Amino acid sequence: MGLEMGMGREGRPAPGRACAFPSPAGGCGGRSPVSGALAARALTPVAPEQPRHEGTVEASQLLSSHGAEWGSGLGPEEVPPPSPSPSPSPSPSPSRSPSPSLPPGSPLSWAAIMAALYQSSDLSGSSESSSPTRLLALKDVREVKEDTTLDEKLFLLACDKGDYYMVKKLLEENSAGDMNINCVDVLGRNAVTITIENENLDILQLLLDYGCQKLMERIQNPEYSTTMDVAPVILAAHRNNYEILTMLLKQDVSLPKPHAVGCECTLCSAKNKKDSLRHSRFRLDIYRCLASPALIMLTEEDPILRAFELSADLKELSLVEVEFRNDYEELAQQCKMFAKDLLAQARNSRELEVILNHTSSDEPLDKRGLLEERMNLSRLKLAIKYNQKEFVSQSNCQQFLNTVWFGQMAGYRRKHTCKKILTVLTVGIFWPVLSLCYLIAPKSQVGRIIHTPFMKFIIHGASYFTFLLLLNLYSLVYNEDKKNTMGPALERIDYLLIIWLIGMVWSDVKRLWYDGLEDFLEESRNQLSFVMNSLYLATFALKVVAHNKFHDSADRKDWDAFHPTLVAEGLFAFANVLSYLRLFFMYTTSSILGPLQISMGQMLQDFGKFLGMFLLVLFSFTIGLTQLYDKGYTGPQEQKDCAGIFCEQQSNDTFHSFIGTCFALFWYIFSLAHVAIFVTRFSYGEELQSFVGAVIVGTYNVVVVIVLTKLLVAMLHKSFQLIANHEDKEWKFARAKLWLSYFDDKCTLPPPFNIIPSPKTICYLLSSLSKWICSHTSKGKVKRQNSLKEWRNLKQKRDENYQKVMCCLVHRYLTSMRQKMQSTDQATVENLNELRQDLSKFRNEIRDLLGFRTSKYAMFYPRN
Repeated sequence: MGLEMGMGREGRPAPGRACAFPSPAGGCGGRSPVSGALAARALTPVAPEQPRHEGTVEASQLLSSHGAEWGSGLGPEEVPPPSPSPSPSPSPSPSRSPSPSLPPGSPLSWAAIMAALYQSSDLSGSSESSSPTRLLALKDVREVKEDTTLDEKLFLLACDKGDYYMVKKLLEENSAGDMNINCVDVLGRNAVTITIENENLDILQLLLDYGCQKLMERIQNPEYSTTMDVAPVILAAHRNNYEILTMLLKQDVSLPKPHAVGCECTLCSAKNKKDSLRHSRFRLDIYRCLASPALIMLTEEDPILRAFELSADLKELSLVEVEFRNDYEELAQQCKMFAKDLLAQARNSRELEVILNHTSSDEPLDKRGLLEERMNLSRLKLAIKYNQKEFVSQSNCQQFLNTVWFGQMAGYRRKHTCKKILTVLTVGIFWPVLSLCYLIAPKSQVGRIIHTPFMKFIIHGASYFTFLLLLNLYSLVYNEDKKNTMGPALERIDYLLIIWLIGMVWSDVKRLWYDGLEDFLEESRNQLSFVMNSLYLATFALKVVAHNKFHDSADRKDWDAFHPTLVAEGLFAFANVLSYLRLFFMYTTSSILGPLQISMGQMLQDFGKFLGMFLLVLFSFTIGLTQLYDKGYTGPQEQKDCAGIFCEQQSNDTFHSFIGTCFALFWYIFSLAHVAIFVTRFSYGEELQSFVGAVIVGTYNVVVVIVLTKLLVAMLHKSFQLIANHEDKEWKFARAKLWLSYFDDKCTLPPPFNIIPSPKTICYLLSSLSKWICSHTSKGKVKRQNSLKEWRNLKQKRDENYQKVMCCLVHRYLTSMRQKMQSTDQATVENLNELRQDLSKFRNEIRDLLGFRTSKYAMFYPRN
């Protein structure tokens, strides 16, 4: 890793280039060692035709000329390492003349000398690059602490350059502990951190083998470090290097556990009070570490569940810490993609079944379903709960869902379109007969076919269409003779609708009981069904109240405005609208209409956001116009043939009340309010009041009709485009949510047959009652213990199978990642690092074979 920047004559960046790594001393520094060519040109004024190693001779003369730093009067082979705490002299020794390559009085940095002497590349350079002032610039680049010895500097530099043999030699010679292996450079990096940054596995293993336990500790040098409080395991996780993490985790390294954002413990309060930015950045670094796929695979028994939980936590953090929203959202998306890629490694349906049916320890267990090996799809339901759209829409998962959805009707997908339509129409017409067959014999062949999710969907749809047909018949059989009856009696069709309504309410109650209130209300389909059923119940309740309270007849115009019959009719009309809108959710199963239905739902959410802004504008202009025109209002001056905002004879009485002003301004948006602008005054002498009113109304038109309306169009277009860009993923996720509601045994029969107790329900009830009675006997207790033991053994076996499958998925995932990196056509950072390590290792091996390293410092001097 070379320093890729141009340096001027006085230690400043050359014109046209930026200093990427400023040093604490004020000059231009860098995280990486100086490249050999640059350092050699800075120290050695050698002509291009001179020999290769003459720069090293000149450098040795520099070393011998500074006796204060290297020791006085010693030859090249007798130069000992300096004492642990040397005091370098700022000027040359008076007994020796300074080197021609160095100006008098200029201090010489050990880092600059080592950066120059360690390289064995070509030392030729121009006269400009060999200026003595370049040495001052290099001193700023690699200025180190004064208490760092030569061996420690050489040790860190060898780790940075990937010199395995030099690191090994230094560690072997450090048996007496003279060298501090926990030393750090100017950037606060120790040997392990430098090795992890360079991804050098050989040197890292060597450091761990020599017991560098303190190197695993956190670096506490935020003044120079590029990242604060970065531990080696966190750095390795940031790089997502599986091999390095494996080596580090074998050293019993404790993984960081971040606290919640609102944590008020003593530690978090102290850190937040001392430096809130550092505390937030530290939390982000920890979550970036925990979100590493390599770390998740190495430390978690259930990587998929951990990815789900992490993505949910990161999504919540992105809403709390909005300053780092993009970072947290990127990490959440990384976890989602990891879970999806892990699922993509499944090779057969058996592996998919084990993964999607797995239940974690903290999830509620279905003991009866476990013993019967029933398809519960617990992991898939959990993915939908965590909004894992990538996981659910993955091809393997969708294929498995299709298989379960059609069940024994698998041949339906291969039929011709006409046969498909004929099958659906036949089931839709004879659905009452099929429901009775299942009610009588649920375990028969017909009952098993009806129990498949696809058949349940058709039968439930046919039942709902029958309910809508009854609503249409309700208006056709309306008795005109009872039009003015204040409390009419219920008709026969009313009783049919009530029976159907009881069945639909019972279906929602069962779903609410099994799913819970939170999961039940998350589904917009359930919300719409709840509102619709509530309106119908209120309608029939008001009709019963009106029939019991009122027995007279009168013209409707004489009725009270809130008469129970009138209120019931209004609620019934609104419920009918919602009943037909509920058909939109059936469009989800269609690949053509499904994406449109999803886009409409997203647009309604955006319209809700827009409505908050529009209501504020409407309220503000309504208040202003009402206060302007309500003073001195004495009522209409003349009799009009019409009334309201649609009247063309409208005058100033439009804005005399808050409600009237609000309605007028609302219909202004659609150009339906006929309100005179310059005639909205009480007398022709009030020109100022008329002008102010015209300005307010005109401003309202500009703000609402021109600005806000166009803003709404832009928002809706953005929502539609967002869904269109991920059309396949959004549709498959919505379809999976709809399909899962038909996969269980909660609501097999449609309304109104679901309110009839079936023989299966009676058998389950009697069986549960008998088990409860027998459990209080000695024989029953033994049988119950055996049943629990069988259940635990089966649960343990399933957990073992899941772990085996998960190990296979992890190995396949790692193999695919390696193949993907090897098959890429472009050179990546990992490829360049590997190439650099291989070249460095090859260079060092050649040096050792040729005998270039007879001693620890022999590399500084030429061989004879």
